[in-house]
Amino acid sequence: MSSLLNRAPDTHASTPKRRGRPPALSLDARRRLILEAAEEVFFASGYGAASMEEIARVAGMSKKTVYGLYPDKRQMFGALITHGSAFLESDAVTTDEPDEIVAELRRRLLKLAEYALLPRQIEITRLVISEARHWPELADEFHARGMTRGLSYISECLARLKVAKPDAAIANVTQTATALCGAVIGDFHLRALFEKKRPLRRGKLMAQVDLAIRIVLPRVADAAPGGGRHKRPA
Repeated sequence: MSSLLNRAPDTHASTPKRRGRPPALSLDARRRLILEAAEEVFFASGYGAASMEEIARVAGMSKKTVYGLYPDKRQMFGALITHGSAFLESDAVTTDEPDEIVAELRRRLLKLAEYALLPRQIEITRLVISEARHWPELADEFHARGMTRGLSYISECLARLKVAKPDAAIANVTQTATALCGAVIGDFHLRALFEKKRPLRRGKLMAQVDLAIRIVLPRVADAAPGGGRHKRPA
């Protein structure tokens, strides 16, 4: 009995743990949560009906925080378009070897096609198409932050190729980039907009990339190892 009375109290067992304040979110984390909330609200309600207040509620943040990072819906939508497209700002092409430039061109066309055909990107495109008539800024942001950046991503390779291989017959870099992107993505993109299909296999997209290069840049394809022809996956 005396031993129990004389024993020092167990402060760890008797004192409740102090919770304290939750750790503050980083700026990048806050931006990510806000854009995820904006995506949810835009897709559910449409751009016109969506409100900054609703986006703040879904994000679990104050309106002051949301407005501090995105002053209006247009800037928020523009950020949503570029979200996940950091690869478009990749390192510059530095090689002067035509074969290496063509290999990089193929890689970029494939990556751009995979990005453009993501379900999220398809939903953004549908949103722009359905609301651009009443909200023309949507089309402006989509063109400037999406399409223009995508074309620049491909044009960089073509500009390098034009110098490294003068007989490639690249008269206009931007027009050639537009033709290549259209040949690779166009039909698949239209189907995705109006049909619900399983995601395309990478092999099928790569075969389309090679076909586009053969059509738009026949001299480049003919000079490439194997004539630019790659076995189409079964």
